[in-house]
This record gives sequence, C-alpha cells and structure tokens, in this order.
Amino acid sequence: MAGILLTALAGSARITQLHATARKHRRADPRAVNAEAKDSSKARR
Repeated sequence: MAGILLTALAGSARITQLHATARKHRRADPRAVNAEAKDSSKARR
C-alpha cells in the first residue's frame, strides 16, 4: 500500500513539474516558437 502511494506522489510531482516547465517555455518567447513552426512547415513542402 505504501509503495502505491509513493509512486502516485512521485508521478503527480513529475506531472506538476512538466506543466510548470511548459508554462515557462510558452511565456518565454512565443515569437521564436512561431518562427520555428513556420520553418518546419516550409521544410515539409
């Protein structure tokens, strides 16, 4: 039982960490992300 709780706690902490990182990257420089998206769409053609 304790192992299940520890695993669930670690998993939820990791998910929270990933969400926080994603938020930081989204706020950091949206223009750079848009430029990369345009470049990659041109490369596909």
